[in-house]
Parts: sequence; structure tokens; C-alpha cells
Amino acid sequence: MPVPNEMFMGKRLQIAREFRGLTQKQIAEQVAASPALVSLCEAGKKKEPAPDLVEAFGVVLGFEPKFFYQPITELFLDQECSFRNRRTAPERLKNQIRAHGNLIGMLIERLRTLLNFPRLNVPKIPALNDEEIEAAAERCRHCWNLRIDAPILNISRVVEHSGIVVVPHVVNTTKVDAFSRSGQISIIFLNQTIQSTSRWIFDIAHECGHLVMHAGIQTGDQNTERAADRFASAFLMPHKAFAREFNMGRFSWKHILELKRRWRVSAQAIVRRSYDLGLINAVTYRQAFKAMSAKGWRSQGEPYEPAFQNPEVFSVALNALGSKVELTLEALCRDLHFMPSTFFDVTGVPIPVAKTAPILAFRKP
Repeated sequence: MPVPNEMFMGKRLQIAREFRGLTQKQIAEQVAASPALVSLCEAGKKKEPAPDLVEAFGVVLGFEPKFFYQPITELFLDQECSFRNRRTAPERLKNQIRAHGNLIGMLIERLRTLLNFPRLNVPKIPALNDEEIEAAAERCRHCWNLRIDAPILNISRVVEHSGIVVVPHVVNTTKVDAFSRSGQISIIFLNQTIQSTSRWIFDIAHECGHLVMHAGIQTGDQNTERAADRFASAFLMPHKAFAREFNMGRFSWKHILELKRRWRVSAQAIVRRSYDLGLINAVTYRQAFKAMSAKGWRSQGEPYEPAFQNPEVFSVALNALGSKVELTLEALCRDLHFMPSTFFDVTGVPIPVAKTAPILAFRKP
């Protein structure tokens, strides 16, 4: 392999390695190098690694050698990213998910040169206390032209119209429900292993809370996670409208499930929201959660889950390739210098296998 004219980008090696969940020691063993050499390459201190070493990196990690020589214009930094359940997620897993986000970002950046993505329109509203959080959620509804007295029927579509790309494909783990990144390329990743639609909806609203309230703030501690939960509740169940409907019936599971069908949130979220708004007292709140545990709703899932609605922007953009625009999936994969298997790992979309003509053509009898 000839040495490219471009400079080797160590950060791309780090992204590729972390995406595969490997340590520097592990990849060093696989490419017959020392961990110190891998570290120098990633830090940019080894500006011209041997061509065979770069090729070996590509073979192990699933990228063409040219991948490591492209500039990075939109790097996902730690302070720009939020993880749902960050406190229980090991650092290595968070690095892996952030690396996945970087690769999706590269793909979206290329797609934006061909397709008109919705303009980014995410209000930045710092909020420190419950009153400010409630106001931020209400302002966000106004900004996105949503009624303040009605449920959100399709939160994925609402969020994507605001320019945030929702990706239902992230590293397979139970330790992180969702991940978001705030920037020119703003993304919400969702854990596709989650079976509860109402939990999926709440996770999107939770990540919206981070994007709206916590720009440039390190998230993941108890305060920022609680604030994002409060934002999600207020955004999905606006104070006045929800309180009015909650008070139309006495507290019963029949009433709670009726509210669930209307507001498209979990029974757990409804009980918590009613407690936060002072509509039920602490005794009723605690007894309700004990009852939900006994019913198996907190561990095995709740009844009357909303219909699942897939995010659209990412899949529509990929489906447009080869039909609405000349660039095909295969060509996009080549442009990014991903191996086809890596493209599938990143996007969940397989690269079509090219059909080859037969070597022999048989005459008709």
C-alpha cells in the first residue's frame, strides 16, 4: 500500500479502536505492535506510521487504510455528550458509544452534502430549579409549535423536525438507555433492546432536556439527570392540562391507564408526575410504586403500551441513496472508507451484494 499524501489522523484510529471496544494493548497484540506505538499513533506523535501497520489497523478494525488519513471536522467531545444511566455505565462503554456517534456523524456530514436535512432549531434554556425546568419545557413546546394542552403523538417526528437526528441503533447494552450529542450535528441514540415504547418516548424527552438545558455542561450526575427527568415529564405532560385531567377521576389503575393511553407515557411516569405536582401525597405515591412492582410492571413491562413509531430522517436519507440521489449505499461506504461489515455495524443497514455476470453463457436448446 503506498503511503498517502495526507497526514495520519491518530484520533480516527482511537475512534475506530474504541468503536470495536478494544484497548490499546488488545489492538497492539493483534497487529503485532507495542501498546506504546499504538499510543503514539493515536496521540498524533507518530505522524507517518508504516504503511503495513496502517493496513493492519484497517483489517482488524474494519476500515480501509484511507480512513485514517481523512480530517475530522465534527468531533464528538465528552462535554457535548450525555448518557442515560451514565453513573452505572463503565468508561470503556461510554467511549465505545461516543465513538459510534462520531462514525454516525461522519456519515450524516456526507449525507448533508446531498440532502436537505431539517434545520437545527433547539432552544438553549438553562434551568436550575423545578420552576425554571417547567418553564423551559413549556417554552420548548412553543418553539416547536406544539399545543400546550395536548399529548405529543409522535415525539420522534417532533424532535427530528427540530434538526435532531434520532438513531435507533446503538451499542448493544443494558447499561445505557440513550445517548445524545449537542452540536452542529445533534443526535439522540436510543437503545434498540428497550421493549417498552413508553420508556423509549420518555428517553427521547429526557435527552431533549439535556440538549435544551445543559449545553456545554457536563451531565451524568444526580442533579442533571433529575433535571432532565423533570423536563421530560413537563414536556410530555404539561402542568395545567395534565393536572386538570388527572383530577377528573379518583386515583385508580383504571384512571391511570386511561391517562397512559391518552398521554403516551408510562404509568410510572404518570404516578411520578402526579406526585411532583402535589396531586397525590407521599403515601399514595409509595403505595402505587409498591403495587406496580407487585404487578410486575416495573420489571416485566406495563399493559397498554403506545404503538411504536420509528424515527424517520436517518432511514429516509439512506433509502434515498441510489433513487433520489445518484450516490448509492456502496458508494457512500467507499467515500467513508468503511468496510461493508463496518457500515452495517454502524448503521444497521447492509450493503447490497453486487451481482456478477456468469463466466459462461449457455445457448438455449
